[in-house]
Amino acid sequence: MALERTASTGSPPPIAAYGAVWLLTLASMLVVQFARVTEFSIVPFLVLLTVGTIFSAWVSRFPLSENTRFVLGVIDGALAFLCLTGQSYLNGLVGLGTDTAIETYLSLSFLWYLCLRSALMVSMSSLVFQSVPALALFGLIATYMLATQILWLFALMLLAMLFLMLASHRLEWGRTERLETGYALRTVFATSAFTGIAAFLITPLIALTAGQLISTIVVGMPFRANMRSTPSAEMPPELQAGAGAVALSKMEVMRVHLEGEAQPSYLRIESYNYYTGRGWNRGRIWYEEMLSPREGVFAPAYPPGYSVDPPPSQRVTATIRLSSGWHRNLYLPGYPLEIEAPLSRLHLVRPVSAVVSRDPLGAGERYTVKAYWPTENPRTLRNAPPSPSHFPTPFRPAIQLSRNTFRPQLAELAQQLTRDEPTQYDKVMALVRYIERNTAYNLNVEAYPPDVDVVEHFLFEAKQGYCVEFATALAVLCLHADIPARVASGFILQERDPDTGEYIVREEHRHLWTEVFFEGIGWVAFDATRNAPVINADPQAAQQADEATHQARRRWLQRALDALIGAMALAMLYLLVAPRLGWTRPTPVHRAQRLYQRLVFALRLMEVAPPTVGQTPRAYLQQAADRLRQQGSDAAPLLDALTPALVEYFYAAPQRRAALEPEVAQLTARVQRQILQELGMARLILRLINLGRQKLYGG
Repeated sequence: MALERTASTGSPPPIAAYGAVWLLTLASMLVVQFARVTEFSIVPFLVLLTVGTIFSAWVSRFPLSENTRFVLGVIDGALAFLCLTGQSYLNGLVGLGTDTAIETYLSLSFLWYLCLRSALMVSMSSLVFQSVPALALFGLIATYMLATQILWLFALMLLAMLFLMLASHRLEWGRTERLETGYALRTVFATSAFTGIAAFLITPLIALTAGQLISTIVVGMPFRANMRSTPSAEMPPELQAGAGAVALSKMEVMRVHLEGEAQPSYLRIESYNYYTGRGWNRGRIWYEEMLSPREGVFAPAYPPGYSVDPPPSQRVTATIRLSSGWHRNLYLPGYPLEIEAPLSRLHLVRPVSAVVSRDPLGAGERYTVKAYWPTENPRTLRNAPPSPSHFPTPFRPAIQLSRNTFRPQLAELAQQLTRDEPTQYDKVMALVRYIERNTAYNLNVEAYPPDVDVVEHFLFEAKQGYCVEFATALAVLCLHADIPARVASGFILQERDPDTGEYIVREEHRHLWTEVFFEGIGWVAFDATRNAPVINADPQAAQQADEATHQARRRWLQRALDALIGAMALAMLYLLVAPRLGWTRPTPVHRAQRLYQRLVFALRLMEVAPPTVGQTPRAYLQQAADRLRQQGSDAAPLLDALTPALVEYFYAAPQRRAALEPEVAQLTARVQRQILQELGMARLILRLINLGRQKLYGG
């Protein structure tokens, strides 16, 4: 009897494969919820996925013509295009807002595609293809967020994908009782390595070519611009204002412990110096390596004769422990005097006062910053001399309005508000009060028209916005009043842990504020949102209740995620081990094959070659008995006694097979025991290692 592999091309995918795809897509759904700026209900997506998966499993049980499969493929491609270009329409069906950030827009497009195509998975190949957009989704999200929950979800997705590939391999080779484990594992790991290397090499090329085309023409939103050496009004803004509604996530980013007399309100990332009419660019920047007097300690380099020695009242020491993600920018409680970090090199970015590292810091790592926080004392600021808007030294950037961004109406308003104010501080505060009294803070504001100046539209038309519009308006009004100003990005410090006294910094604490230069003091923070009326503000009690619900939901989700990963791991273990241990449901013919395979395995431990293709069990067992006799093994006569009974067991009628089964099983067990006794423990271990090596690598 020849035991050969038989390909099964017409078999429908197993139900377990549909379960693996459902889990894989669920992991993708949860990672989008984690990575978006806000939490959204996954119920519509979950219903769509579940119904689509059940429908696909049902349809796959019917024979489908090639024309039908071709039509399903065309529909699949059309769905991909719809999800990319018509996301706002799809979001409107479930009451979900469209995020204008290109990363979250594409992430949600992937999610829509995964859920919609779940109704088209009628073959094993279409099931396995579900892992392709899922991998792309995880790769996209990992470029701007990497939290612990996302790593767990990625593990769940990989387990489901591995299960799919093993099931696909099993179905392809028509095996219902045996899984070619070594071949499947080699295929999975080789494919993963190849796709990883290809993605690393090809992704930058795609981003620079097709990525720009898709984002600007198809999607209608540009990729975030890179740093430019020379500012230009025609450049797309690196920081866009008037972009529309924004939602914020409660994901924890870091914890901050402050020491010192100064108590800063913000953690800086960087500043933006060049207003474009639609947002901000950093302008001309350069990188300056920080001095390192000893390992892990860094300080800015100053020109000869120039030093910074602030009084104790303006010094602060911040110890920052990162909670999630990867961070190349260091978050600073002011302007750095000394930084202690587990890094080999740091660069200070002039003149935006950012500190960056080539090697990112990850979750769990910490660093300490000693910084100068400019005074906010009104008396001190009133006594400061006026500052010109253009600075000649490299440490003071040119903060000016170009001819394209100068607006006579704004200039008239700024002069009118500051004309009677005696000091620069009073002029800035007059502008702050005007903005606070005439505008409102609203996270759900509609996007501004693309052909308007953001500040003019904010102050005279919309009169609603959030921190980006408030900070931009104050900075631009200051510039029209010949006061040097810019905007700074970072986090606001407002939530404290009652047990430790540390500040808890979350994604929702991201903020933009205005910085005004005062001669002899530096860049001082001003925030026009502090006293502005708030639209759609939640009461404090509602916020606390929402926080408790949020934490409970996260704990439940983590427990469910652990259970799903455990279930997938057990399913993988069963798929790999059960056929080897005979735990699958037997039938007489399958039982005969399994007994024969166990016997072949035991004989291979005695260095008997496996049966060749087309060789019958009788011929192989006779050859094996001769080989055992040459070795002087006492298992040879036992094998001679087993051979006729096993051959009869293979070909007998069902009733006769049932009668022969106990005798055949007993004789097979005697042969196995005799072989194990002759081998001994040491030789048995060496033979098993050798067989495992041959199974994985051949030979």
